[in-house]
Amino acid sequence: MSARAQISSCRRLLALVAACAFALRPAASAQGVGGAGASVTPAQVALAVERVRSSSAPDEGSLAQALALGGALLREGRFAEAAELFGALALKLPRDPSVLYGAALATFNAGRAAEAEPLARRAVDAALAASQTTKAGSADARTAKERAADALVLLGVVLAVRGDDAGALKLVGQAVGLAPDNFDAQLALGRALFGAGDDAGAVRAFRAAASLRPTDAQARFFLATALERAGDNVGALAAYRELVARQPGAAEGHLGLGVLLLKRGGAEAEEGLKELARALEINPQLYEARVTLGRALVERGRAGEAVEHLRRAAELAPGNPEPHYQLSLAYRRLGRKEEAAAESDIVRRIHESRRVGAQPDTSAPPDE
Repeated sequence: MSARAQISSCRRLLALVAACAFALRPAASAQGVGGAGASVTPAQVALAVERVRSSSAPDEGSLAQALALGGALLREGRFAEAAELFGALALKLPRDPSVLYGAALATFNAGRAAEAEPLARRAVDAALAASQTTKAGSADARTAKERAADALVLLGVVLAVRGDDAGALKLVGQAVGLAPDNFDAQLALGRALFGAGDDAGAVRAFRAAASLRPTDAQARFFLATALERAGDNVGALAAYRELVARQPGAAEGHLGLGVLLLKRGGAEAEEGLKELARALEINPQLYEARVTLGRALVERGRAGEAVEHLRRAAELAPGNPEPHYQLSLAYRRLGRKEEAAAESDIVRRIHESRRVGAQPDTSAPPDE
């Protein structure tokens, strides 16, 4: 699997953790808000915010209800409203770990990373302080450590998005040290280590994440990717095959397996073509599957089959010269000289525009 296409930086991947994993974490506490399966209404949000602002400090029952409402808003992706509610709570309860975490999480996912950072730092401080007041070895102590690890990872995410990859790596490492069984912490550490070029460390972290949540397709995909970049193609192949077996509907498993089988060549190449085709059946928008399958078909004298895949790849990544170059080869082999020349002209213009800085590099479209 191409490291360029899948894990280009600590910053981009840690951002995915925040957008995908964290936004869903409060869902359990939001059960029953507004009725089973019912969406939170704007009127409910406005009333809750007003009640929090008008009270001296929420009692335990009111706090639980407000946290559940905020969790429901996060689950629905209504981050601005969640940030307003958690922000109001944070003014009343400035040392509450859950409130600060919710405020930082909602603010970050609302696209306000700079505002989220101080909230996340306060959430870390509050959570770490709370973890030190519990009895060692107790269930409360384990829960407190998990919450502190969550806060550390969230702060790591915020720092990574703001450009501090080193700080992010330090924080997610601290989170794993505090709570080794925290799935999100192990996954974030693996991504940060991969982005930092520590393949062996990334493999260890991804392996730990996969063992903690065996059915998680993302953890197994990144484990296979890290193994491949570390040069362990046998281990990577086994990991991709296990992912496909456990999650046959996960496009990334078929994509990774197909690319690796083609790279290995020989008798396995035909299976690789089938795996790429299967990935595209699941998700037709996978750039790397399109361009890799198209290139492989051209190389095998099947230019007619390649054209559609390469056209789609060019649409998915218009600033990438590779699909246009492969199209020019395919058209030449099909005797379509004018179309081949047109594609060659596009390749030339893309390269020229990059040289003069007229167009940003879109050569690595997000397959995720």
